[in-house]
Amino acid sequence: MRRILITGGTGFVGSYLIRFLKSFDAKLIVVSSGDATFQEPGVVYCKADIRNSNDIGAVVLAANPNQIYHLAGVSSAAASWNNPRLTFDVNVIGSYNVFEAAMRLPSPPRILNVSTSQVYARSDAALTEISPLDPDNPYAATKAMAELLVVQYHKSQYRKPMKGGIITARAFNHTGPGQLPSFVLPSFAKQLAEMEAGLRPPVLRVGNIDVKRDFTDVQDVVVAYYELLEKGKIGEIYNVCSGRAVLLADLVRELQKDCSATVKIEVDPARLRPSEVPQTVGDPGKIQRMTGWSPQIPLESTLKDLLAYWRTRIKREVAEDNDAPTGIPHASSD
Repeated sequence: MRRILITGGTGFVGSYLIRFLKSFDAKLIVVSSGDATFQEPGVVYCKADIRNSNDIGAVVLAANPNQIYHLAGVSSAAASWNNPRLTFDVNVIGSYNVFEAAMRLPSPPRILNVSTSQVYARSDAALTEISPLDPDNPYAATKAMAELLVVQYHKSQYRKPMKGGIITARAFNHTGPGQLPSFVLPSFAKQLAEMEAGLRPPVLRVGNIDVKRDFTDVQDVVVAYYELLEKGKIGEIYNVCSGRAVLLADLVRELQKDCSATVKIEVDPARLRPSEVPQTVGDPGKIQRMTGWSPQIPLESTLKDLLAYWRTRIKREVAEDNDAPTGIPHASSD
């Protein structure tokens, strides 16, 4: 039975990855920095801070995995500006600790290092794995640094004539039910669901929606990660993307089609980013040639799933609020 270690497995993508991997004959060990609020049956959960080399080293040694999906990290550009030092400690030092512990095992595992398309320099053309890099926020910069850690295990004394080593996935935008509303499409879907429920005025607050982005459904992304860890070449980098640039304004209109509320769109200055990149789109040719992977879920279906998720969640939260105690004090016995 394969032993698979997943760092950051209680996060958005990790939760989907666990459900996907459960269909295979494997022992799954999930590492998170906090307590898991929900635990999948049959999965082993461990609490460890990847910034602490002793903590993560002990977990990796005990698990002795054949494969590692390294998902843990600060994953928001906005959050990285608020705390650049934490972002560096988690994304760079934490990644080093994971890689170092894994590559010191007698039989080093295959490791998928999940990076981001934000490491690339802005370009109107489709980005390939050899396109210039120019990260413009602490999150992207730390992900680029973590990518460079791979070289010491590819060319140093740690290299062994085995199948172990590190493969890097540069993920472009991906979304689906369960993603935090601090991300753009869940933000739109949540606002629209709240309008339908009468919880907010029919005004959709947006940032710059005249930009194009490359979106993939999270369910397709976890399949890509699996295929890369199975078939990818050690030391190589692969884009995980659809190859299609979509205007955010068009996605807003697509969401509005399924919304019963009549909505006015209003730009919120707080949601605008300085030096917004007009277009980001990736070239998925390399991963397709190596693994045969390509996205299967239409973006229109993903948008419907997002709206349905937020409708259900908001309906449940309203019901819970209605069932909550009224707060009327009991008579005092004093």
